[in-house]
Order: sequence, then structure tokens, then C-alpha cells
Amino acid sequence: MIHRRERMSRGRGDDATFGTLPRLLLVVAGWLCCASLAIGQPADGTMGRVEGGEVLSLGTSATGTIAEMRVSAGDRVKAGQRLVQVECSAVEREVEARKSDLAAAEAAYLRTQHGPRSEEISVGIANVNLADARLHEAQRAFDRVHSLHEGVTVTRVQIDQAERDAHMAAAMLDEMRAKLQLLQAGSREEDLTEARARRDAAKGRVDEAAARLSYCVVDAPISGVILSTHVTPGQLVSTMAPVTLLTMVDDSKRRVRAFVDEREIAKVCPGERARISADGIPGVQFDGVVQSVGAVVVDNPLVNNGSRQFRQVMLAVAENQQPTIGLRVTVQFAACATGQRGPR
Repeated sequence: MIHRRERMSRGRGDDATFGTLPRLLLVVAGWLCCASLAIGQPADGTMGRVEGGEVLSLGTSATGTIAEMRVSAGDRVKAGQRLVQVECSAVEREVEARKSDLAAAEAAYLRTQHGPRSEEISVGIANVNLADARLHEAQRAFDRVHSLHEGVTVTRVQIDQAERDAHMAAAMLDEMRAKLQLLQAGSREEDLTEARARRDAAKGRVDEAAARLSYCVVDAPISGVILSTHVTPGQLVSTMAPVTLLTMVDDSKRRVRAFVDEREIAKVCPGERARISADGIPGVQFDGVVQSVGAVVVDNPLVNNGSRQFRQVMLAVAENQQPTIGLRVTVQFAACATGQRGPR
């Protein structure tokens, strides 16, 4: 009887020992889980993709065929580099013609502004002297004819002709004197205004044609990488149906667009650091800093799981680290500082 009690007592002790072990394992597992949560990051990391800076869609306001496409997807270009050339020979000829009109208008304005040259005034004086000499000659001829007896030594027709020549010579002298006075007076303000307006109008037409010609070329507004091209040489482009010729991205900076599960977004805080790694570059990690945490739930384009909701998180990558744009990466977020929480 006594031995039976001892065996029963030992059995209960063994049961207690074996019952304590599972509970201990549960406690350890719970502690590890809590410790994992205390790190402040999703246990399996967050998927993301490396992006550049601003993405630009480039087009043109010209109408014509694509004469030359000088870049392809993946090319790196510098600011101001020629990317696309549109055939615009008609506009080029128009620009040249309008430049000729501008040159003529500019010359007329300068001539009006400077007034008559001294040589022109000298010619005017000479013309007055010539007209004065002709008047004196005509007047003497008229005096001689008038001193004769009409019907005896001179006819009435000759008298009338001599008188007409004298009057014409006097009128010619008056005209030459008036022209000389205009030359000596110089240009009037009204003449300058008119010549200036003609010149400015011609310049405006040149500028307008030159602006249309500038639409025939597309230059890179920034340095970056060509993402895609959408036209080919010989293709017609028109202002009636605008199209995107190509897209490019600013590659001077790198950023990562990640998508964090809605249930774990509280662990992500703006300003906190993160570790970025990529399966395609084993053993290499990049440093990141959380720039912003989206307040709107969005779909995750990197996974096919419609039952989960995500927030978009943008991270800046260190300037001395330049991961390839488009690279798929995994982001491990550091713990939020005390008192900080992401948007809920």
C-alpha cells in the first residue's frame, strides 16, 4: 500500500514536470514573437522597387514626320542633348524669308533714324541750282520773245511756249527747294514711329516662325535615363492628336517605393532608417530613410493578393549608393523611436 502511494506520488511529480515543459516553450515562443515585434519591422520584410526621381513625358507641338530618333530605351542622356528631330524644312524656309524682311525693315528704320546723308543734301543743293539756272534761261527766252512784235517777227504760239517754259522752270525750282528743305529738316517723329513699328512687326514674325521651328526638336530638359520611346522615324506627329514621344527619369537620386501591410503600418515611422537588400545582388545592402508613409490604403502591384491591404511608403536612398532603377528589393524597417507611430 505504501509502495503504491509512492509510485502515485512519483507519477504526479513526473506529470507536473512534463506539463511544465510545454508551458515553458510557449512562454519562450511568445517572448520571441514579442521581441520580433519590438524590432518594429514585418517579420518577412517588405517588398519594394527602386525608382529614380521625377518621370517626364516628352512631346512636341510640331506637325511633321519624325526625321530622326537619336536615343533608345535605357540610354543615359545629359541635359540639353538632342533626342528627337522632326522634319520641318518648310518652317526653316519661312524663317529665312522672314529674316530677310526683318533686315530690310531694320535698314529702313536706321535710315529714317539717321536722317539724310550729307551727300544727299549736296545733291539737293545741286538740283536747286540746276532748276534756278533753267528758270533764268527760260525767263530770258521769254523776255526776248515778249520784246518782239507779235505777227511780224514772232508768232503767238512762240510767245505762249516761252511763257509756259518760264512757268515750268519756276515750278521746278520751287519743287527742288522744297525737297532740299525736307532733307535739311531730317526725319520727323512720325516717320521714326512708322519705321520702328515696321521693324518690330518684322521681328515679331521672325520670332514666331523661330518658335515653331524650335518645336521641331526635342532636347533633354534634365540629365537622366530614357525609360521608353513611343515613335519611330517616318511616323507622322500632329498637334491635332498630341502623342508622347518618349519618357525619361531623373536618375540623379534614388528612392524606393515599398508597400507595407496595413496591419503592420504602425511599425513604420517617417525619418527612421531601413535596410534595403536585393536578391539580384547577394550580400549587398543599401541604407534608406523613410520619407513618407501613405495615409490611403492601396493595392500592392508587387504581389498578387487581393485579400490584403497596403500603405505606400517612400524611402530615400543614400546619395553615395546608387542601386539600379527598377530593381526589386526587400526593405527591413528599424524600430520607431519612442513616441513615434506611423499613420493608422
